[in-house]
Amino acid sequence: MAPSLTTPTVLRRLARPSLALLAVLLVGTSLAGCIRSPRFQAPFTLANPNERFPIAVHEGEVSLDLAVYRGSQGLNPSQKAQLYAFLRDYKEQAVDTLLIRAPSGGPNETAIMRAYEQVRAAMRTAGIPSGEIKIEPYYSSGDPNAPLRVSYLQYVAEPPDCPDWSENVARDPQNMPWPNMGCATQRNLAVSLANPEDLIRPRGETPRPGERRDVVWDKYVKGEVTISKRAPSEHANASEVSQVGGSQ
Repeated sequence: MAPSLTTPTVLRRLARPSLALLAVLLVGTSLAGCIRSPRFQAPFTLANPNERFPIAVHEGEVSLDLAVYRGSQGLNPSQKAQLYAFLRDYKEQAVDTLLIRAPSGGPNETAIMRAYEQVRAAMRTAGIPSGEIKIEPYYSSGDPNAPLRVSYLQYVAEPPDCPDWSENVARDPQNMPWPNMGCATQRNLAVSLANPEDLIRPRGETPRPGERRDVVWDKYVKGEVTISKRAPSEHANASEVSQVGGSQ
């Protein structure tokens, strides 16, 4: 006698494929949801702080305003000290020419000319050639205290923003990088750089000192011993030990 289609055994057999299909759908849906989660997408999946939070380097203007009052004889000692410090920074960090902007049409125009000559003398003392200097007038709008402005362009490092500290780093079942991982380090590096140009290209190298290298090479060509002579009380090096062992 054939079994009835309504028996419990048949019902269980018919339900197994449906349950298996349901399990696959649930797993696929959960995985798809995880993949679409921001934690599994860039930049959250990047473990390198340089890629997650890059430091932007761009050119920015650095300027020094030298206030010159009507009737003055030029720059005072404090302004001269500021100018020399400014010129030192220019020689180390500038990426362009040095720009001098002098006001014109104001009541302090005569005093400005005296200050300008002092600025040019300071530049010659600092070793800045005239080809790196550009002069540009500007209208002072009758301001009796219009400043003499010296400026140049240099590289500026813009630190990344670190706004998201909401992640609980004590518990992370996914074991993924937290949103601000490495951001504070990148920010501290950006604000502490002496010269942001170092992030763009390496600095030039000075010629090597070759005095000792030449001495050793000359001995090597002549077939002489190139090791340094040591006092008997000093520790012997490997070459001396090998020579002693070979003579026995």
